[in-house]
Amino acid sequence: MTTPKTILITGANKGLGLGIAQVAATRDPSAHYILTSRNVEGGEKAIQDMKNSGIEASFELLQLDITNDAEILKAAEYVKTKHGKLDVLINNAGIAKFPENMSSPSTIRTDLAELLSVNVTSVYCMCEAFRPLLDRSSQPKVINITSGLGSIANTLNTKMASLPLYGVSKVALNGLTAHLQAGENAKKDKAEGSKIRFYTVAPGVLNTTLVFLHNKGKDPAVGAEVVVQLLMSDEYLGGTQWEFKDDKMQEIPW
Repeated sequence: MTTPKTILITGANKGLGLGIAQVAATRDPSAHYILTSRNVEGGEKAIQDMKNSGIEASFELLQLDITNDAEILKAAEYVKTKHGKLDVLINNAGIAKFPENMSSPSTIRTDLAELLSVNVTSVYCMCEAFRPLLDRSSQPKVINITSGLGSIANTLNTKMASLPLYGVSKVALNGLTAHLQAGENAKKDKAEGSKIRFYTVAPGVLNTTLVFLHNKGKDPAVGAEVVVQLLMSDEYLGGTQWEFKDDKMQEIPW
């Protein structure tokens, strides 16, 4: 008998994280979804709202601040004890900063340090803390949420906004993802489990509180489609970056 997938989504009480949970749980109600949130009340409400809407998948909530190492380790130990493995880790939690005074060295230094800490370092910590559980899955995946601004090729060759602080944190996240995949690819043999596939996805500008263009963005459920496509299919190679555009998956250049 096939064991249901266990999927963990960080920052899933609102915005894109909640959109991913809603769409994925509707498409695959047999999977078990672990939603993390710093705000327990907000997370509980999100789960109850999904149940009230008729979604029949099983959910549970973990309180987690991805910048808190003790909470990360506690969450990993909890998942190990209760589930024994993790099939998919979706690193959705992140922050955006768009300071007006870009001429101030102190502002640049402070804001960039925070962006890198949350959007890159914390994602790396999550990947390593949950790696032993991912190694126990037959088809383990890690999906990191990036941005179109994280693609150097697209930033230079298309009409994109110049947002150096936020953009460089996503470039760094893409680099981290590539190096993590390179590490997996270098493993010739593994005593247990399968090689982890690492992806980054760019959901586009969304109608969430994360970005300053939120009133012009897409519904988070629409942005979630690129993640759900990777969840539902094993055809995509790891170490790749994707968007869902014009009703199809399209690979994004690094």
